[in-house]
Amino acid sequence: MSISKITKSLESSKDIKFPPVHLWNPELCIGQQISINREGEWFYNKSIIKNQKLVNLFASVLRKDDDEYFLVTPSEKVPVEVEIAPYMIIDFKHNENTIELTTNLNYSFELERPESMRLIDLEGTTLPLIKVRDNLEGFFSRSVYYKIIDFALEANHVNNGILLLESNSNFYPVGKIA
Repeated sequence: MSISKITKSLESSKDIKFPPVHLWNPELCIGQQISINREGEWFYNKSIIKNQKLVNLFASVLRKDDDEYFLVTPSEKVPVEVEIAPYMIIDFKHNENTIELTTNLNYSFELERPESMRLIDLEGTTLPLIKVRDNLEGFFSRSVYYKIIDFALEANHVNNGILLLESNSNFYPVGKIA
């Protein structure tokens, strides 16, 4: 798959076709420093990458192996340092009984598999991580997280002190009830 084909497929969040990075096993290429901070911003050698098309392109070839992230092409594999998760959820819609989530990287998806959301402890705070695609996760932006909490509180789904969000007749942990 060429760079131009990948870029063209990323122009719309509908029907995005991601490259088959799971099939590629190139040599590790070190020297570049790529990172994603807790605000969902991408950096190259500690300088923010401002070109959103480039960030979307990088995200399309991102892969997680065990607990490490890499940008993977057929010819090289570059490590990526990720502070929380590579995707940030920046919006959501409730469509009948389904929740659709939109990421900061021009990708939307439905919350449909029960195992796709989990709670983690980060610096004394409990946060939900959402499986966006493959084994790549995302986290809610602060404003969307508050809206999701309000939405879940209205539905009043609580189990063992965990606030739950319902989508596709499945329940997903949003946070702990104090």
